[in-house]
Amino acid sequence: MKRTGVPRTGIRIGIVIQSLSVLALFVFVNYLSFQHFYRGDFSRSQKFALAEQTKRVLRELKKPVTLTVIASPTFVSAASQILGDVKSLLAELQFSGRERVVVELVDPTRNLTRMRELQEKYKFNSADNLLILDYDGRTRLLPLADMADFDFRPVAQGGEPRLLAFRGEQAITGALIALVRPEEQVVYFMQGHGEPDLGAGSPVGLLVDYLQKQNIKLATLSLASSDAIPADAGAVILIAPKADFDEREAAILSAWWGKRGRLLVLLDPDAKTPRIQSLLESAGIRPLDNRVLRTIQLPFATAILRDVTGIVLPTTQMTQRLAGVTLLFPGQTQSLQIDEETAKREKIQLRSLIEPAEEFWGEADYAMNNPSGVRYDDGRDFGQPLSIAASADRGGIEDDRVELQTSRLIVVGSSQFVFDSVIKPQGLDFVLGAVNSLLDRSRISGVAPKNVSHFSLNLTDAQMGILALFTMVIVPAVAAFLGVIAWWRRRK
Repeated sequence: MKRTGVPRTGIRIGIVIQSLSVLALFVFVNYLSFQHFYRGDFSRSQKFALAEQTKRVLRELKKPVTLTVIASPTFVSAASQILGDVKSLLAELQFSGRERVVVELVDPTRNLTRMRELQEKYKFNSADNLLILDYDGRTRLLPLADMADFDFRPVAQGGEPRLLAFRGEQAITGALIALVRPEEQVVYFMQGHGEPDLGAGSPVGLLVDYLQKQNIKLATLSLASSDAIPADAGAVILIAPKADFDEREAAILSAWWGKRGRLLVLLDPDAKTPRIQSLLESAGIRPLDNRVLRTIQLPFATAILRDVTGIVLPTTQMTQRLAGVTLLFPGQTQSLQIDEETAKREKIQLRSLIEPAEEFWGEADYAMNNPSGVRYDDGRDFGQPLSIAASADRGGIEDDRVELQTSRLIVVGSSQFVFDSVIKPQGLDFVLGAVNSLLDRSRISGVAPKNVSHFSLNLTDAQMGILALFTMVIVPAVAAFLGVIAWWRRRK
């Protein structure tokens, strides 16, 4: 009897085509997955995600940078606790920097020859727990112990230091900035008018710490004992002056700003400083005598909210990286008026940087205990649009992506938001970005790396007992019970 159906040759050809199609699909899918993918950090502390500023600094590298870690897991020290975090951070840096980042791990107990080569080349004595950054002939040595905060109190009882926070990305990013831009910028903090000092216990200590990690040298400046702004001043910062400048001080600062000076002013709305206000008005930014606030309707009363929610506007290269970010300005905040006539006459580019949320307005009758209450009065109060931070550039061009030596002024109608007691990451990023903008370093500004805090879970004895019951009794018992049921069913 003659067979009918598909010839065997056709079947073989079909199988070959299907196999090749599956192989091609497999190669295509893997190619796409290797070229186009998303890396996300879903951990609570975001400890594996690089900050935007770190990524921008890596993109500024013109040549490869070598990161060499000298550490041994066999050595007992506080820094050994963060060795795993350092390796994970370096892996992220290498992934983000691609061929621009070269990482080498050296165990001094196993590779003594390489250890001696590094000691001879970089001239250091430490035998362990060291990170060496080498870029274009410039080097930085970072002890691993400086990349974390430790609590050494347990050592007195024979225990190990307790890790409080890991700040390795801060340290490495600061070192990379120093290597990419080796010229050290000097920023002066104005003193002598009630401004916060920079010494131990400074109320703006966190801001000072972060600025120093940006490879910025900080110094104080008192015009009472100086006839001019120092020649090496990259920028001058004025925070919450309580008293006004005298006539001579105002003239010195005004003349310096007119000659391509860079100035950041964080105002104290409660202070009466007419000469400082006159200086700002000459640049086209006028602080208004009001308080930005809003009302909230409660079940039995109307509450006044004086803590202002500000929204960053994408009007400059610096603020574009923070566009849409909300900042909290606690305490008193006054709005700023942008004088377009002065800007046109003096050839100044004025930009609003931060505006309050839509519900806020500038209240003219802002007394704390106003018997008539607070409400918006059209024609007297200041409605939207409002500005609570603005910048002025004289002698520049419209495109601020081109870094030129121009006179630049940034004014914020509040200052409390930079104090340690209330400072938030968003406010810190804004001020750091503003300072970098004044120093013509906008290209490496962005969301700065923050400390990664470690926390411990404290459980009561009852909670520990419940946890032990579940892990040691209930879960194994359920697994054993399911196993018995499966065995019984197969036996039947």
